[in-house]
Amino acid sequence: MNYDICIVGGGASGLAAAIAALQAEPGRSVLILEKNREAGRKIRATGSGRCNITNAAAEGYLRVLTFFRSVGIATRTYPNGLVYPYSESAADVQEALVAAVTSLGGIIELDATVVAAEPAASSDGGGAADVTDGATDRGTAGFVVTYQTHADDGAPVVRTCTADRLILAAGGKAGPQYGTVGDGYKLAAAFGHEVVKPIPVLTQVECAGDGCEPLSGIRARGRVSLYRRSPDGLIDNGAPAPESTEQLLFEEDGEIQFTFYGLSGIAVFNMTRMMRLTGGLKFADFSVGINLYPEDDVTGFLLEKRSLGGTAASLLNTVLKPALADYVLARAGIDRTAAAARLSDADVARIAGTVHDLRFTPTGLHGWKDAQCTSGGVTLTEVDPDTCESLLCKGLYLTGELLDYDGPCGGFNLTHAWLTGINAGRAAVASLRDR
Repeated sequence: MNYDICIVGGGASGLAAAIAALQAEPGRSVLILEKNREAGRKIRATGSGRCNITNAAAEGYLRVLTFFRSVGIATRTYPNGLVYPYSESAADVQEALVAAVTSLGGIIELDATVVAAEPAASSDGGGAADVTDGATDRGTAGFVVTYQTHADDGAPVVRTCTADRLILAAGGKAGPQYGTVGDGYKLAAAFGHEVVKPIPVLTQVECAGDGCEPLSGIRARGRVSLYRRSPDGLIDNGAPAPESTEQLLFEEDGEIQFTFYGLSGIAVFNMTRMMRLTGGLKFADFSVGINLYPEDDVTGFLLEKRSLGGTAASLLNTVLKPALADYVLARAGIDRTAAAARLSDADVARIAGTVHDLRFTPTGLHGWKDAQCTSGGVTLTEVDPDTCESLLCKGLYLTGELLDYDGPCGGFNLTHAWLTGINAGRAAVASLRDR
């Protein structure tokens, strides 16, 4: 069959694209090809099952709220800007979006893994039509999509369909347990698109060699900073670095969660977005500093407390949790049992310095299974920012995590998925009106 629009991927942006297209022009034929046995599978797992669908600080979030209201999803916005479905059930969101597609007349074919997509043959039988920019008008661009599914007996079956417009909404690589394994990048590359190497972000940081095991399970509030070491002693513009060859790339206050392998927590997750291994950088070129007392200089307090007696460990009572205090003292080279009164001003300053700048050297990120988002993908300079249409191929649209976009935790990445899907769906169906 030939469809007006074929959408590869039935996740957040794919479902949004289908709904937006069908709302704009009811009666259009829209097909979603979804590799899983249910559409929106990853949506059900977002926000720990609560689905943080957007954020009041995200650009375009009011459009997202309007879209969700149009499909009957009630939302609530919390004082910190996080927006959830009122029921705080991610499953409700997934079910409502799937229901909206089908009630509007869209078709969702499940267990359909797309293996190839290409321009349709030209109408004169002369081979594949050239759909690069300027080569054909918007009314004649078309696509052939090949996908694998299964017969009733489980045997693999290869099928094809054609479509006048094609939306690639296959997602990134984060969360492969939900089917997102990066196969959309190959489809985009086949149309000539450049794909920035995907890496997992919004995930934990591994710090092997820093002896994190005693800290496993400890939570503390503080400031997380990411520095990049400059191996040639130069800063980005090529000028000599002043006193330090470190550049501050990121800084955020929040809760830090220590694990046996390294660091976790929202601030750490957000930091990973800055840890791109471009230009030959290695993880060892970065350094993570944690300020466990960011409100003030703790030195004066520790000097005063020294006069009260006790041990070095007692200096940090009420400042840090015991296990974390012991770790800080060990990193500062101070015996926790040493008499506080015998500590020199330099000893106290060293303890305070470690409290304010506890350093870790990352050795890697925790991997795709635990990552919330993908950094990398189709470069944004090759896609129209308003319509998500490919600038290399007319009639082709790219959305969501397939694009080289990543935002911080808190609903920003889902906002991007919804909006790019909406934009692509509306633009795709609008381009068909003159046919």
